[in-house]
Amino acid sequence: MRHLPWTLCVALNLIGPAAWAAPDSDALAEHLATHAPQCGRFEQSRWLADLEARLVSRGHFQQDKEGVVWQTTAPVNDRVVLNADNDDLPLGFQIIAPVFTGLLSGNWQALEHHFTIELSGELEDWQATLVPNEAAVAERLTQLLVSGNRQVEQVGLEFADGDRLDLTLTPATCGSLDDGDPAS
Repeated sequence: MRHLPWTLCVALNLIGPAAWAAPDSDALAEHLATHAPQCGRFEQSRWLADLEARLVSRGHFQQDKEGVVWQTTAPVNDRVVLNADNDDLPLGFQIIAPVFTGLLSGNWQALEHHFTIELSGELEDWQATLVPNEAAVAERLTQLLVSGNRQVEQVGLEFADGDRLDLTLTPATCGSLDDGDPAS
């Protein structure tokens, strides 16, 4: 009987890596692509290191042929189309646009061009740490921390200047979205 705990530890160590292995990136990509929301709501908190201030906003997003339409509804009403080809975006947004669309759609292949990705957890409760492996991205971002289950639910972006952006994403039907105008 006194050898049972030792035997159990050996058995768990032998089967442990297979039982607790991180999801395969191809399987996770397929999983996310299958369940990618066309529309959703977001809450974001941005820490501005230089000002030592936190800005909180919320709104909704919709994927369409233009890219990801990011509609902030509070505290201000603002619309941005996240698309790498959108020359009106500041350079930082141009770099983040393909990353964000890749995350939402499960396009890990696009993300692997810019990041080293470390996955953990399991398919229905996964986490990913993305560290830039491309100089243009590393100049702006130090890492992304992403987690979710069927879809991406949490995104944390850590910027090289000490700023941080935390997003919580919730799928929603496109018809339930509004522009935040109390009159609508």
